[in-house]
Amino acid sequence: MSAPNPDTDARALRQAIAEALLTSPPPLDALPPGRAQVLTRSVVHASRSRPVVRWTVALGSGSGTSTLLAVIGKAYLAGGGEQAWRLLRSLREVCFDDGDLRVPAPYGYDPSRQLLAQEEAPSTTLHSLLDGDPRSAAPEAGRAGRWLARLHHVRGVHVPDLAADFERLKLAEYAEALAGLLPQVAARVAELTAATVEELARADGSRVLTHGDFQPKNIHLDRKRLVVIDFDRAAWAPAARDLGHFIGQTLTMGASRHGNLAAAVPWVDTFLENYLAAGGDEGAVRSVPAYVARTFAEVLFYRLVVRPVKDSSFVPDWLDAWEEALSATAGGRSP
Repeated sequence: MSAPNPDTDARALRQAIAEALLTSPPPLDALPPGRAQVLTRSVVHASRSRPVVRWTVALGSGSGTSTLLAVIGKAYLAGGGEQAWRLLRSLREVCFDDGDLRVPAPYGYDPSRQLLAQEEAPSTTLHSLLDGDPRSAAPEAGRAGRWLARLHHVRGVHVPDLAADFERLKLAEYAEALAGLLPQVAARVAELTAATVEELARADGSRVLTHGDFQPKNIHLDRKRLVVIDFDRAAWAPAARDLGHFIGQTLTMGASRHGNLAAAVPWVDTFLENYLAAGGDEGAVRSVPAYVARTFAEVLFYRLVVRPVKDSSFVPDWLDAWEEALSATAGGRSP
């Protein structure tokens, strides 16, 4: 008899949790009345807390014809599903329901299963465009900048306020874990962390509706639409937080693809230009470097602690980039 494998057991549990959702989608109350027949079922993402599944549904009409529709189901087993459903509905009502900048249409919510049904976004992600020449795909990052400027103008929707001590507590968590893993640079990590906390306290710009995880993997697009998904961390927070998160994530994702942090700089430039051209917050742009710095801390934590990568040779360059972002705060320039 083979010994138990905790990793295998955990994967099996996540898969079982996701498959249990596949029986049927939530009531599709936002769609026109008619019979809905499930044709296919599949697991998109197995997770213990937020599994994602997909159904292909045939929607019947009074005329006897039917329309095929892809429905994404996302369960919020730790809570927050109803809030996500209401937020999507609110955003669709105010400015994200047509044109080229959108959020997924929410089709329905089943409170007993904490399961949200929503429109399927285009299959291509902005992240996947980093596989090619980032310079040629920079205009797509510009579309993301326009989308974010629109979000930051939204008022009157209900999301929580980001806690005043959120950044400080998270950075302390990252620093402790990184110092334990990288004792040779523990002192430097501590200094960078302290400086980041200090610069975030000085950051300028208004508090707005923020996405909370605005980064290329959550941005889906085709020629006609750019659709942003996953509003699980939406909050009233400094506008610069979304900007810095996108930039830090984009630079590190570009480095993972192309071997250097400069690879995705054309995306950053075009993103910020379009954000400002669409009426984005100038004060937030001035505060971007502090939030880029905090994002380097977060990504290092994720890649070394949460989901460790085999090759950590990038660490010295990324620590330098963290420090350079902090240096940029003095001049009020973007990294």
